[in-house]
Amino acid sequence: MSFNKVIGQEHAAGLLKKAIEEKRLAHAYLFIGPEGVGKSLLAKVFAKALNCEKGAADPCGECISCKKIEGNIHPDVVILSPEGKSSQIGIDAIRKIGATMSLKPYEGRTKVFMIDGADKMTEEAANSLLKTLEEPPKDTVLVLLASNMFKLQPTIVSRCQKVLFHPLGERAIMKELIERYGLDEKKAACVSRFSEGRLGRAIEVLEGEALAKRNKVVDEFLTPKQFGYEDTWLYGEPREKINETLNALAVYFRDLLVFSLSKDQGLLVNLDRAADISRDAARYPAERLERIIEIIADTQEQIKRNANIKIALACMRINIT
Repeated sequence: MSFNKVIGQEHAAGLLKKAIEEKRLAHAYLFIGPEGVGKSLLAKVFAKALNCEKGAADPCGECISCKKIEGNIHPDVVILSPEGKSSQIGIDAIRKIGATMSLKPYEGRTKVFMIDGADKMTEEAANSLLKTLEEPPKDTVLVLLASNMFKLQPTIVSRCQKVLFHPLGERAIMKELIERYGLDEKKAACVSRFSEGRLGRAIEVLEGEALAKRNKVVDEFLTPKQFGYEDTWLYGEPREKINETLNALAVYFRDLLVFSLSKDQGLLVNLDRAADISRDAARYPAERLERIIEIIADTQEQIKRNANIKIALACMRINIT
């Protein structure tokens, strides 16, 4: 894949391509934007371009170097992501990168180190990385990928060239889904709206169980008489997965509110459930829907703050139903 094929992030791609063409590379870049908008994809294209055997600003995608980077087996391109139950990046991983940076490229022109989820570094890891940024090795480029710049130390941010990524437009995601998966416009529009402007999320929704989970949680809450407060509809799921499911529930109630006020199905996110929404919206006053959305948001915040999941969900269910 070349820079020109990166969907919806033309400005970011153009900035990196120009830096290569003009031989004005920074030693460190900070890719900032929501998850699933193409940060990892563009970082890999950037690494290919820096090491492509054809030597052009756009990678060929066909040489051995490009293929190795695509397959994550190039010795000079290292990708680090959060791991373990804490989903953090610890100091040992950063120290290992620092030691490897001091070595010359093994077979490429430039060593590239990508830290995906850089905003999830521990304080000790961030301090260790800062030392590397103060004295960057030659022939090395560091790429930090983060969703929240404000969780990074200001001194780290100041030593990196910032590259901003934005949510994709609905039509851009629809076009990609139609071309890649052969979807019809209605299904593509539904998945696109459900993805919140993130192509990666759209693909997860399409290939995974996101819509099935949405249907399950929505149907459970709209027919509460079938469920006791002790059921385990989300217990045992990772906190981030619970948050995604609660977000889907909130979006559904948001659709009920939007339809109750506008009677316009074209404004809905859950287009595939338009008929259900038209029916269910009549069951709730607008003020009640607003309150339900607030209750779900409050529950999400409690869970983020490590509240007891079982208690938080039970309280939410009682307050909603």
